[in-house]
Amino acid sequence: MKKVYFVQAGFAFDKSVYLPYATGCLAAYSLQFADFNANYELGGFFYKREKIDDIISKMSEPSVVAFSNYAWNVEFNKALSKKIKILYPDCVIIYGGHSVRNDSTELLSECDWIDYLIFGEGEEPFYNLLMALAEGIDLSSVNNIAYRNSDKAICTPRNACPDISNYPSPYLTGLFDPIADSETVELLSVIETNRGCPYKCAYCDWSAKSKVRFFPMEKIKAELKWLSDRKIEYCFCADANFGMFKRDIEIADYCIELKKSTGYPDVFRPCYAKENDDNVFEICSKFNEYHMDKGATMAYQSLSDDALENVNRKNLTVEHFSDIVKKYNHAKIPTYSELILGLPGETYESFCDGLCKLLEAGQHNSVSVYHCEILPNSIMGSKEYIEKYGIKSKKVKFNHIHSAEVEEEISEYSEIVMETATMSKEMWVKSNLFSVTLQCFHSLGLLRCFAIYANYEKGISYREFYNKLFEFVLNNPETVFGKVLARYAEKLTHSLEGDWNYHNPVFGNIVWFFEEGMFLECMYNYETFEKEITPFLKSLNIEESVFDELKKYQKSVLRRPNKTGEKLTLKHNFTKYFDDIYSGSYSPLQKLPVTVEFKENRLFEDWYSFAKNIVWFGRRKGATLYTSDKELYTLSD
Repeated sequence: MKKVYFVQAGFAFDKSVYLPYATGCLAAYSLQFADFNANYELGGFFYKREKIDDIISKMSEPSVVAFSNYAWNVEFNKALSKKIKILYPDCVIIYGGHSVRNDSTELLSECDWIDYLIFGEGEEPFYNLLMALAEGIDLSSVNNIAYRNSDKAICTPRNACPDISNYPSPYLTGLFDPIADSETVELLSVIETNRGCPYKCAYCDWSAKSKVRFFPMEKIKAELKWLSDRKIEYCFCADANFGMFKRDIEIADYCIELKKSTGYPDVFRPCYAKENDDNVFEICSKFNEYHMDKGATMAYQSLSDDALENVNRKNLTVEHFSDIVKKYNHAKIPTYSELILGLPGETYESFCDGLCKLLEAGQHNSVSVYHCEILPNSIMGSKEYIEKYGIKSKKVKFNHIHSAEVEEEISEYSEIVMETATMSKEMWVKSNLFSVTLQCFHSLGLLRCFAIYANYEKGISYREFYNKLFEFVLNNPETVFGKVLARYAEKLTHSLEGDWNYHNPVFGNIVWFFEEGMFLECMYNYETFEKEITPFLKSLNIEESVFDELKKYQKSVLRRPNKTGEKLTLKHNFTKYFDDIYSGSYSPLQKLPVTVEFKENRLFEDWYSFAKNIVWFGRRKGATLYTSDKELYTLSD
């Protein structure tokens, strides 16, 4: 009997690792057929980045090894598969996954030890390929694969949207039972309720412009029940647009029912649809009530009309976006927005304007900025697209944010856009530095109260505020915050490794986004930070009677380790003032005596636990500020 092994190597995140869902789906599909079982047997799954020799030592005479490829394991897979081929020359090596470029034989040319490629959704072509090999059938009859025929590499015809309604589950067929029974680290899970995406965003390779197909509701609920029974806390929903369909509400309700009765899954993390506001709001409201998700995604990617046109994306109007944010803020449901830096058509000015327009629209809770990455199966990854928009990219080391800082046996790489026809490398660097400044001081909250007050009461726009602050930070490189930004500038300008993360062992043996590192350093050295930032704050010309209280309030509203709470008696109604602005019902600050009490629901005894739970896990729900959670503060006259 020929043994089939599956490799889907993932990185550990703070002693947790994902179950190998993608390869599990392939195995579950094939193992349902008697003819497959007559020729093959399951050797096992490898889902951790272990030493290559350790993995091979656990294989017993492998006949087939199938690799799932994505940005975080491509080079690892190449090294492992090459060594397997050397030790077992007759072993069939199969590659599939998002990092296998569609309809291209490039990998077969580059890596002569790889035998077959599978394109797109792999269940049916994997089974058909292995049966063709077992029965000696002409491989040209197997769709969605590439192979060598003498000296020529051949791609077979594509079947892009198979019927998935009867696909078996790796959870329900028992494939993951041995892993769940024996694994000593925390297991994370993935679930799909549908496949496909009706949109065609140029930067994305997530089933773009493909028909949306649904898994049966009874299968979805049974899988969730399996996760609950196995006490798996975290479930990532791999749908492209959760909330787009009415049935998604039923799925959310079932998740909540399971958590109420068993406690699991504790977190259900979807990627929300950018349309169908009512469905998404209802789901987010329910998940927020039971603390099952960080908040609602308001992904904008860019606010530049030129960039949006170039990437085939249509956003909500800023007015509509503002209304939605106010609706969530009023309901005390956290929202977060995402932008992509480096999209063709974007300039330094349009990018910075876009960040500040989000603040003007009411998105004060959380904004995250990600680098534009060239994905092999995206429209942006085509040679024609790259040439058309003057894109210059560089392969840099894959950034394992929030992972341990360790020396890797094999490095992975991302292809990052660093220049386009409309944004030079110099402006790209400056855009990064501006976005880190804004995210640290506004989204994470260090000076958010000052920025909002200056905007509403002094007529200082958010763009003006953060331009001035950005220049202040750049011109004061010896300050707590200036040192961090200067370090980031140096890395962006000169590092060819892509080591664009921040590490300080005080905050644990993990690496951080630079805005998180800057925030943590300022909080850790708060008295120094406060002294160093005061000249900038004084330049806002806020009345002294308000300034002193606002400074005190800004400090008190920030959570920190070893803080159990705080009671403030103020002469102005700052808490109601900011709450009203967040909910879209501004009224001027009043000189009105009020007492606000901040109550910590969890004591963080060290900086690592604070950083992990508040900055890493809590960032998207605004956890750095007490006022982001209505349970953490009370007001009285």
